[in-house]
Amino acid sequence: MPSTDPFAARMLAQVTLIERYRASVLRREGRLLDSDSAALEWIARYAEHFPSPEHFCRHDVPAAAGDGRPQPSGRRRPSAASRSAA
Repeated sequence: MPSTDPFAARMLAQVTLIERYRASVLRREGRLLDSDSAALEWIARYAEHFPSPEHFCRHDVPAAAGDGRPQPSGRRRPSAASRSAA
């Protein structure tokens, strides 16, 4: 069951994006980052663009690019179902 705490939801979303970023760096650059190093890099690059906790009160979790970047509000990645229908 999803958390109703916006801070917990935001933290979970950030952890998910950081792990995607970590995998993306390995795939693109061949660098193996530990979780802490990946978090520090992700925070330096993307944290300022990440929605505030109030955003998560609406149960509207931000979409993420495949490389772990948060997507701006209003720009959602198409779901697998919508991509296959196209």
